[in-house]
Amino acid sequence: MTLYLHDDIEFDLDCEFVDVTGVVWSWTGGWSPAAEPMLRSDASGPDLPLPDAYFYHGPLIPRRRRIKVAPSEAFASTVAAGYVEGVEAFGARIGGQ
Repeated sequence: MTLYLHDDIEFDLDCEFVDVTGVVWSWTGGWSPAAEPMLRSDASGPDLPLPDAYFYHGPLIPRRRRIKVAPSEAFASTVAAGYVEGVEAFGARIGGQ
C-alpha cells in the first residue's frame, strides 16, 4: 500500500480512482517535481499530479481491483450437491463474467 495525503484525505496509490465522469485514473509510479504522485487517465490527455486531477476532475473515488479467489470448500460442496449454481455456470448463463 502506497499512501499519499492530500487535503486530509489518504489516497492508496496502489488502487485506481474514478472521477465524476467515470474516467479511471491510476498512478504512473512517478512523481512530479513538487513530489506529488502523477496520475494517468484512461482517456486522452496528459498525466497530471494527483492534486490537479483531484481539483479539476474530482472527487476521485477509489476503485479496488477485483481479486479472483477459489470458492470455499463449503460452496463447492453445495454446488456439487446441486443446491446452487457454480460461478462459471452463472457467468456463462448471463453472458460472461
